[in-house]
Parts: sequence; structure tokens; C-alpha cells
Amino acid sequence: MRWTDRLYRVPPVIAGGSIASSWVGMLLAWAAAGFGAAAAARSAGILISFDEGACSTSDAVCQVSGWGGLLLGVVALFGAPVLSLFAARGFGPPVTWWVLAIGLGAIAAAPFSTAEGALLSPLWLLLSGVAAVLALLLAVGAVRRGWPALVGWIRLDGLDAREVPLRAVDRLVMVAALAAAIAGAVFGGHVIRLLADA
Repeated sequence: MRWTDRLYRVPPVIAGGSIASSWVGMLLAWAAAGFGAAAAARSAGILISFDEGACSTSDAVCQVSGWGGLLLGVVALFGAPVLSLFAARGFGPPVTWWVLAIGLGAIAAAPFSTAEGALLSPLWLLLSGVAAVLALLLAVGAVRRGWPALVGWIRLDGLDAREVPLRAVDRLVMVAALAAAIAGAVFGGHVIRLLADA
């Protein structure tokens, strides 16, 4: 069995659930994933800057915004799958498949969020590169599961996407998830910026 088959399993049971609650769960889950990734990346950048002595504000503010924001981001990232439980199983892009890749992507992006004047050590650059490669491998593994898996096993009308062809309207699920993730990321970055500037 390939690693993608072990990591990205097909749901054993397809449950239709409520379409209304499915939308709420999917949007909340992807907004939390976007918020967590942005907050973790920005906060890790603040901590890197603090370690390099290039913090633009007081040490106390840097530590609070850095460690507090990182904790906030990690909790939001790994709370995203819990929020997706409000959705019917399989409805919408399965956030559980993407959380680890998004988290590694946040680590890879952290060095680009450092304060101006911070000198990055080779170790941080190496860590960032390894995290980027792992995130890419996990994303490729998820994409290889196919279109029905990416947009959700259940179509908007409750039918199984593995057995019934997708319609054009079903692609709205991907667009909505992407919009929720971007909105969450913008909000997460804004929250950490406010903490850092306090």
C-alpha cells in the first residue's frame, strides 16, 4: 500500500447530513486553517527576529506576540478538523488532509515574516526548505486522490461524488473553501500585527 493510500484514506461511510450545517462546518474549518497558518508563520517570524536581536519593540511585547501568536496559530490549525465535524463526513475539501501540509507551509514561510534587519541563520533556512519540500509532497499526495476527493465525497445534492459525475455548481465548494481560507489568513495576519505593534 502506498503512503498516499495510508495517509489519505477514503471515508468508510458516506453520510449525507444537512447541507446547511455542511456549509457552516466547511467554511469555519477552512477559515480556521487559514488563520492558524498566517498567525503561526507571522509569529514564528517575530520569534526569529527576537532571537537575532532585531526586535522592533520591547522584549516583553515580542515574546508575548511571538509565543502567544504561535500558540494561537497552532491551536487554530489543529482545531480546524474539529470544526469540520460540523459538516457531513466528506462534504467539501477534506481539511483533515491539508492541515499538516498547511502547517509545514507556515514553517516554511516563517523566515519571510521576520522583522527588518534580522539576519537568518543557515539552520533556519535549512528548516524552512525541508518544511517546504514536505508540505509540497503532502499536497501532491492529496491532489493525487482525484477531483471527487478534493471537492468532497458528497455533492451539494447529497450524492456520492465517486459514483455520480460532478456538476459545474459543485466547483463552488472549492471556491468557497479557498475564499474562507484567504479571509482567515488575512485576519490572522492582522491580529498578530496588532499584537506586535501594541
